[in-house]
Amino acid sequence: MPDWDLLLTDARAATMAAAEYGVIDDAAVAIAGQRIAWIGKAGDLPAATARESRSLDGRWLTPALVDCHTHLAFAGNRAGEFEQRLKGVSYEQIARAGGGIMSTVNATRAAGDATLLAETGARLTLLKNEGCATVEIKSGYGLDLETELRLLSVARKLADESPVTVRTTFLGAHAIPAEFRGKSDDYITLVCDEMLPEVHARGLADAVDAYCESIAFSTDTSTVFLFAASIPLASPSFPE
Repeated sequence: MPDWDLLLTDARAATMAAAEYGVIDDAAVAIAGQRIAWIGKAGDLPAATARESRSLDGRWLTPALVDCHTHLAFAGNRAGEFEQRLKGVSYEQIARAGGGIMSTVNATRAAGDATLLAETGARLTLLKNEGCATVEIKSGYGLDLETELRLLSVARKLADESPVTVRTTFLGAHAIPAEFRGKSDDYITLVCDEMLPEVHARGLADAVDAYCESIAFSTDTSTVFLFAASIPLASPSFPE
């Protein structure tokens, strides 16, 4: 019976293994089942047999990529804003004029579940095709309980269906929605008292995040949310 299922040769390998940190020219990689069984210079190959061998003709083999910050779950398109920014308009100016995050929030709230699943799935496939094996997906384009739950549920569904490992982040504190303009404390109370406990109860998030910025949440308000997340059912208390 063969020792390995697949042997890749004539490759250049970038490895993070402690003994071989860096580049291995003229590398060989042996696969057994779903694991790398051996990696090193082809000249050092142990005496073993493989069910299948392939020459990579000098192509690179690298560890799979990890994208630890993505906003894949949304609907709509803000391509026009890129043109504005190329012309010198700042992101803050765009956001204060109703664009930026809130533009996407409006489109996302209006989108059906099937649209969100299809569009988010297509973006995840693009990352997979570029070599990503682990991807974090944030919510944050709903800013109400129903839509935030829908976004996280879409990410969880993709985690079940995709070969990519998906980790989800609840980003309810992403921006202040229009209906809470001028009332950021009221909104963060909603996030802490209603959204966070429901997300926690449904097991939809692996982590939480907050956007601490002049056009979003202050350091104090972000701290309230992050503290509440560390004790999921705690009531928020605002710093003096």
